[in-house]
Amino acid sequence: MHGSLGPIRCARIVRRDDTWTFAETEILRRHWPDIQLLRKVLPHRTAAAMRFMAKKCGLIPDKIQNIWTGAQDKKLRQMAGAGATRKDIAAELGLTIGQIENRMNYRRINIAKRPPKVLGEPLVDEVRRRAFDLNISVAELDRSLGNQHIFRAAWKRRRIRADHIHRAIKALGGVLKVEWIDE
Repeated sequence: MHGSLGPIRCARIVRRDDTWTFAETEILRRHWPDIQLLRKVLPHRTAAAMRFMAKKCGLIPDKIQNIWTGAQDKKLRQMAGAGATRKDIAAELGLTIGQIENRMNYRRINIAKRPPKVLGEPLVDEVRRRAFDLNISVAELDRSLGNQHIFRAAWKRRRIRADHIHRAIKALGGVLKVEWIDE
């Protein structure tokens, strides 16, 4: 033999016994949903260990996984194309919002843009509607007017100055015209 190994130390092996006894399992079954009480009765068990064992004992039902059908996919595409919210789609299909979001990501489905809400200011509403029709976001419209939050903040009941409205109308290819009605 070449070289020496030196003294060999025996490492102490500590076995952590985390198996559940029959008595612990019965306590878990008796008091299951009350984690606070179980933590007092079984102080050496963590809440995660209790949930894991409850799942093994059948106290927590398995997650119900939805298998998507062609009819569900078709309904999802129709509702997303109509601009429905994820919450409405989930209610219609009887699924969770998370399941709807995951399926939309998987199928690359986007919710259609909804037209802007009417604010009660006729000129501002027309500018926002024209931008929507031209597929220009309100943020892009504001950037074209000098990167100010003019039309993005319109919903906060802030008055928009006439020169900003005039510049926006010109940028969107319109003409501001005053018409007098003589009686």
